[in-house]
Order: sequence, then C-alpha cells, then structure tokens
Amino acid sequence: MAKERSRRIGKYEVVKHIATGGMGAVYRAVDTELDRPVALKVLNPDIAAKQNMLDRFKREARAAARLRHENIVAIYDVGEVGGTYFLALEFVDGIDLHEYICKRGKLPPEEARQIAIQAAKALDHVHKQGIVHRDIKPSNFLIAEQNDRLVVKMTDLGLARTKNENMEEEFRLTQAGTTVGTIDYMAPEQSRDSRAADIRSDIYSLGCTFYHMLAGKGPFSEGSLPERLYQHAEEDPPDIRTVNAEVPEGLVVVLSKMLEKKPNDRYQNPSELLQDLENPDKLKLHVNKGDVLAKLADLAHDEAPIPAVGPRAKKNPRPLSKSTKKKDEAFEAPSSTWASWIPLAIALGAILLVGIIILVQLQIR
Repeated sequence: MAKERSRRIGKYEVVKHIATGGMGAVYRAVDTELDRPVALKVLNPDIAAKQNMLDRFKREARAAARLRHENIVAIYDVGEVGGTYFLALEFVDGIDLHEYICKRGKLPPEEARQIAIQAAKALDHVHKQGIVHRDIKPSNFLIAEQNDRLVVKMTDLGLARTKNENMEEEFRLTQAGTTVGTIDYMAPEQSRDSRAADIRSDIYSLGCTFYHMLAGKGPFSEGSLPERLYQHAEEDPPDIRTVNAEVPEGLVVVLSKMLEKKPNDRYQNPSELLQDLENPDKLKLHVNKGDVLAKLADLAHDEAPIPAVGPRAKKNPRPLSKSTKKKDEAFEAPSSTWASWIPLAIALGAILLVGIIILVQLQIR
C-alpha cells in the first residue's frame, strides 16, 4: 500500500516519468476523477522551500490560466498535497523541438517555416494577454503529430511576466540587473536586465529558435558564456545560407529582422511577424542604394585606364629641338589628353547605365 500511495498525488495517479528540470520533474499521470491523461509538473521539495522559487511556480500557474490557444499547452489544475506542489497540464504525446532537431538535423525550410508560424501564433496570443514569456527556446515547444500534421505547443511559463504585475514582486523574483532566460536564445536587452524584456525580446528568442531549426544549432552556440553574451549584443550571426543553402531569400529577410540587435529594428509584435512568415515570397533582401553606387565607383576606378597627359604619354617621343619643343607641347598635349580619356568616358557611361537600371529595379521592389 505504501508503494501505491507514493505513486499518487491527490487524485492523480503517476504512470511514467517524462523529464526532470531545474524546478522539478514532469510525469505522465491520469486524472482518476475525469479519466484523462495529464502532464503532472511536480515542484522539487528543496525548491519549494525557497519562497521566491515557490512564487515563480505559482506565477507559471497564473500565467497559464489566462491562455486558451491550440498552440499553447493548457493548464487544468494547480494544487498542493502534503507539502507537494504540482501543476496538472494538458498531456502532449510528442517530443520537444530541441529533441526533434537533434533527431532530424537541420530542418527543411518549409517545415521550419510551418513550425515557426505555429510558434508565432502562440506568441501572438501570449502578447494579446499582456504576457511576456522570456524563455522562448526549442525545448519549450512540444511537437506532436495530429491528423497527419505536426502540431506545435508552447509550454513553460515559469519566467513569464505580465504587464500589470506588481513591480515589487518582479524585483524580488529577478532583482535589478540579473538575468533570467536561456543564454543561447536571449535578446541583448534581456541579458542586461530581465525586466527590460518585452514582446520584441520574445521575437528575438523565436528568431534564434528559427535559426536553430534551419541550421541545426543556434546562431551563437559556441564559446564561453561571456563570449556568447557579447556575440548576441555585438556580432551578426553567420549567414544562414552558408549552413543551409536551401533557405529561400524571403526567409532570410524574416530571420534577419527577427535577429536585429535593437528592439526597434525588429518586428514590433507577432502579428507583423506572421504576415511575413505567411507570405515570404513577397520579400526581397534589401540592397542599400549607397552601397550600389559605391561599388560602381570602385569598379570604374579599377577598370578604367589611367589617362596619359602631354608629351610623356608617347612611348617613343621624338627628340625635340629647342625651337620646336614649346610648339609641339602646346599642340600635342590636348590631343593626347582627349584621346586617352575616351575609353574612360565610355566605361563610366556604361557603368552609370547599369547603376540606373539597378536603382530602378530596387525602386520597383
């Protein structure tokens, strides 16, 4: 009997261990009253003894209770039995996205796009409920197959923050200047101060997740913790096409905007992101007009011949007498100068014409 009791938490009968994390463990269980499967998230007793961690656990329950969306794991129940705190969540029969990528390797661009669309829809719902997730990463998305299609479910709102949350509680849980989140997917502003994170920070993290799907690894997955923090803040990620040549131009545009260093340069909300994710064929890589003209100027400089001026342009000038030297110089200099500039003028004219055509095409786009 003692063994049987140890496998029950209130009305939930534990069936199988699923995973263990920093906060506790997740089990597959059965709600014996409703006869339905659940994912039972049980808080580690040592963690529960720390008030701030217990408050974080309760925060997840409050945040999850506000969300009702097909791409978000639903919460059924929260409670405590004999000092054991638990969350009863929707059971998703699948694996997390991180494990999915580990098994598959880098994903085909279209599959990655479809997963990103569902993730962005979940994020859009979270945003409309006034919640910032702050821990968007592959392992916090579950992948399941339903009716011959992949279904994505966002989970783990333990670090989520609401707009109207008591700032004293937020300070107590995160403290000024501290970092909450996962470094490999964290926006630069969030790494400096977790309280600065907003929906655009979640979009950056989703961008890192999208990059991970396409490349098989995150954009900055190597180096020490300080090195990775610096890379997120200061360095451009490797061009995704160098590791996955199949990625189309439109998705390169979307990914680049998601991973902008400054929040104001990113998508400002998930709705904007979804519009481009659902219509990537309309997007073209931006080419700076100033850069085009600069390259044309460099080309002209490299290709054009250096004009020869005056009598020195001649390979074998005839000897000049003192009486004819000034006369010949005055006559030959202009003739030699104009003759040598003709190829340059033709080259510049051709390059200018090409530049005009390029700029017109850019304007049309």
